[in-house]
Amino acid sequence: MLSSRAPVFSLAVRLVQKTLWGGAVAAVLAGCASTDVQTPTNDPMYNTSVDAERLRLAQTRVQLGAMHFSEGRYDIALGEVAQALQAHPNYADAYNLRGWIYLSQRDYLKADASFDRALSIRPGDPDTRYNLGWSQCQQKNFERAHMHFDAALVDGRYPDAGRARTLLAKAVCLRDEGKTDQVLPVLTQAYELDPGNPAIGLNYSRALMESGDLQRARFYIRRLNNSEFASAASLWLGMRIDHKLGDSLAVRQQGNQLIQRFPTSRERDLYEQGAWNE
Repeated sequence: MLSSRAPVFSLAVRLVQKTLWGGAVAAVLAGCASTDVQTPTNDPMYNTSVDAERLRLAQTRVQLGAMHFSEGRYDIALGEVAQALQAHPNYADAYNLRGWIYLSQRDYLKADASFDRALSIRPGDPDTRYNLGWSQCQQKNFERAHMHFDAALVDGRYPDAGRARTLLAKAVCLRDEGKTDQVLPVLTQAYELDPGNPAIGLNYSRALMESGDLQRARFYIRRLNNSEFASAASLWLGMRIDHKLGDSLAVRQQGNQLIQRFPTSRERDLYEQGAWNE
C-alpha cells in the first residue's frame, strides 16, 4: 500500500513572482505552493501493485509537466498532464498543475475549472484554496480571492511556510485592490511565520518604506541583501531606502554591487537614470 502523502512538486512561485509589486521579487518563494499526493487508504484504487504503478506513472508525468511548465513549454506540459490523468483520472496534483498552466496563459475559465476539480477530489485542501485565491486575484475578483486565502489560512493542516506564502499573496491582492493600509499588517504576519522567505522579506521591507518606517525597512532589506538571496530587486530597494535616508555612501556601495552582479538588469538602468521613485 502506498504512503498517504508523497511530496511531488512546487508550483505557485513561477506565477506569483511575475506579478508581485513591480515584478521585483527575489529568486524563490521558499516553500512555494506544494501539492501533495493524498492516497486514501480506504480507496480500493490503491490496493494493488498495478494501481500503485499507475499512481507512480502519474506522479512522474506531473513532475515532468512541472519542469516543462517552469521553462515555458506549456503545450508539452499540458501533454504530460494529459498522460498523468490517463494513468490516474482522479489525481488532484495533475489538475492543480493544469490549472497553473492555464492561469499562466490567462485562460481563467479553464484554470478555475481545473482547480475546482482538484478541490472536489481533495476537499478543503489549503494549497488548492491558495491556487483558487491567486486565480481570483488575477481576475480582480478580490472578495472571492480573500475567501479562498482565508479558508487556507484557518486550515489547521497548513504549515507555517504555506500560511506565510498565502499571506504574501493576500497582501499583493490587498495592494491591487487599493487597500494599502491593510498590506503592512498582513506582511508582518507573513514575516513572523517565515522570515527566511526572500520574497516576503523584500515586500515587507518595501511596505515598511512606504509606511515611512525607513530605519526598520533598512534593517530588513539589509538582512536580505547580506544573504544568498540578494537580487537586483533587493539591492535596488536597499538603495532607494538609503537614498531617502540621505546615506550616499551606502547607495554607492550597493550601486557597485548592482552593476557588478546584475549588469543587464532593469534595476541598473533605473539606478543610472536616478529614477528613485520607480
